[in-house]
Formats: sequence, C-alpha cells, structure tokens
Amino acid sequence: MKNTFNTFLLLGLLIPISFVAQTRCDTLGAVVKGMLQNNGNSFYSDGQSYKYFLNEEETTEIVATFYEGTIYRIATSAGLEDNYMIFDILDEKRNLLFSNSEHSNAPYWDFEVENTIECTIEARLDLDKKLNGCAEMVIAFRKAN
Repeated sequence: MKNTFNTFLLLGLLIPISFVAQTRCDTLGAVVKGMLQNNGNSFYSDGQSYKYFLNEEETTEIVATFYEGTIYRIATSAGLEDNYMIFDILDEKRNLLFSNSEHSNAPYWDFEVENTIECTIEARLDLDKKLNGCAEMVIAFRKAN
C-alpha cells in the first residue's frame, strides 16, 4: 500500500512538470507565427514548422530552396523574452550568406534571392543565453512587388 502511495505521489509531481514543459514549447509557435505579420508585411508559411529540442552540443540543419522573385522571412524563437537562437544561411558550397548573430540574434530576417538557390539553414542556441530548450523555426514567403 505504501509503494502504491509513493508511486501516485511521484506521478502527481511529474505529470504537472511535463505539462508545463509542453506548454512552454507550444507557446513558441504563437511567438514565431506573430513574427510573420509584423512591420506591416504579411508572410505566408511554407507549411512546415520546424520544432526541435536543442542542447548545448546540437545544431539543426534544414535544407530549403529559395526561388527568384520571392521575398522570404526566416523566423525563429527559443524563448519569450530574449533572442536565444542563432541561425546561419549557407549556400550549396557552405559559404555563409547570412548570420543573425551579426545582428544581435535578430529573431527574423527578410531577404530576396537573385537566382533560385538551394541553401542550408543551421540553427543553434546562443550558449551565452540558454543551454538547452525547445526551439521553433518557420520559413515564410510573399511575392515581390
């Protein structure tokens, strides 16, 4: 009987913790989605939401094709208050095209490519601000004028 009570006590403590962690991860979607509508520009998601849990040793890579004549926005978040994420955009030869670390870890970046190109987006946590946690990235677009 005592073991059963201890089991229920342990579950009673762990289940709320898992719900809180899930809720914090789920709130990132609203944060990133909000970045698609700011500055008077409406961007449309490519339909993918890249969610991941990163620790201090991990980097995620996303390969994307960017098409000529389209304006893109990459938006990312790993927290509600600070710019925890660093993302780099690399061309097919892994040359650095852009890094938000050169712009105070800006949570999003708008750009247009001159020619259709396949790129790799590498995302990682800024270890000076956060060592692990949930992160989310969205690639969005709008037609150039």
